[in-house]
Amino acid sequence: MDRETDIIDFARRWRHWGGGSESDIFVEFGLTSREYFERLEALVNRGALANQPVEIRQEIRDICRARLASAHRRTTMIDGACARDHAG
Repeated sequence: MDRETDIIDFARRWRHWGGGSESDIFVEFGLTSREYFERLEALVNRGALANQPVEIRQEIRDICRARLASAHRRTTMIDGACARDHAG
């Protein structure tokens, strides 16, 4: 199997549980969850899941968006906390 197929298969297996834990993603792929979901979203957007039912494609797309938004919020909160720590 190639890496793209592995990413898609992992997404299909873990979609019922929000896409898999950060630690499972790291162990399986050596990627942060943000990197994994960015790659998965790119695969979805370029049609790599075209052979999957539309419901599964949409579910995986929604998970990508939610997980990437969550990663962005965490990064923003951390950046804000660091800025406050250095401002004082």
